[in-house]
Amino acid sequence: MSLICQDPFVREVEATLFQFAMIQKKEALLVGVSGGPDSVALVRVLLSLQEKYDLTLGIAHLNHGLRGEASNSDERFVKNMAQGFGLVFFQEKAQVRLMAKEQGLSLEEAGRNARYEFFRKTAQAQGFSKIATGHTQDDNAELVLMNLLRGSGPRGLRGIPPVRENRVIRPLIQMPKSRILEFLATLDQAFVLDLSNTDPAYVRNKIRHDLIPHLEQAFNPEIKSCLDRLSRIIWQEEAFLEDQARQVFQACTQGQGEKDLGKNQIILSMEKLVLHHPALVNRVLRQAIARVKKDLRQITHTHIQDILTLMDRSETGKSLDLPGQIRVYKNREFLYIKKEDMALRELGRNQKKFRQNVKEKSQEKT
Repeated sequence: MSLICQDPFVREVEATLFQFAMIQKKEALLVGVSGGPDSVALVRVLLSLQEKYDLTLGIAHLNHGLRGEASNSDERFVKNMAQGFGLVFFQEKAQVRLMAKEQGLSLEEAGRNARYEFFRKTAQAQGFSKIATGHTQDDNAELVLMNLLRGSGPRGLRGIPPVRENRVIRPLIQMPKSRILEFLATLDQAFVLDLSNTDPAYVRNKIRHDLIPHLEQAFNPEIKSCLDRLSRIIWQEEAFLEDQARQVFQACTQGQGEKDLGKNQIILSMEKLVLHHPALVNRVLRQAIARVKKDLRQITHTHIQDILTLMDRSETGKSLDLPGQIRVYKNREFLYIKKEDMALRELGRNQKKFRQNVKEKSQEKT
């Protein structure tokens, strides 16, 4: 066993692996590596535990194509590091700027989507059971604070999950950045720095370099660990409430078996739904939308409140349009949440034209 396995830093990361049941013995892990200190430290930790857990390791690097030669230099660094450690290396180049423009996303969101798609595709093709990323306690604290400033609800304040979908693991999620840099210094391990991480044009960078240092100095030197702890508490309670909401969802769903749920329409009994606490009703509505929309992007608290208003005050036959071609219909007993096959504006024109034709034909007969 490698001597580095006895390092206190490695032992603490190993405790995180155990706490969240991140790995089993003889697993194959694909490690997402940018070349920055966090992902490089993750590689060194997993290498030190490789023999103990009989792990198969591979390195995946996505070149985002955003920084020209600097991006290419990062790719070469990661490739050389992988070869130096005798690890298989997978790489791909993405046109993130073009993706962001075409999909109407920020560069950060488009880059994240491209990375995880590349990781998932590579893991599946190459037989890796888990994907490991280098997210840290600092990353989690920054995300919680950023979502708080945006007015997010509990879902946003959960932060970064240690394990996602039993597939993506974050072994460094309880480690502060300062400890990671110390660990790399003791190993004399090189890494690269992405200068875009200091660009104040990005909100996360303003939080990282301006707001958090101010909060540490003026209010609480342990603010990052406090935000991290808050996210863990909320994560646990959210899991419980979501489970309760799933039970209410099943009880209130009409006319469909479990295998039919989420195809293109959900029907909810308003009579049953209103018997439950508003917190659960809100969650049931979000779950119903997620079933038919396949995600909750652009669905806000205001949209959920609009649905509640439709239920409570609007007359039978009224409808409400939501992002993603989602239309909510109301009749006397039921609430229909449906994903339409065409843009809602076009659908509305077609329905108006149909009603006009019916009216004209009725007038001709008279």
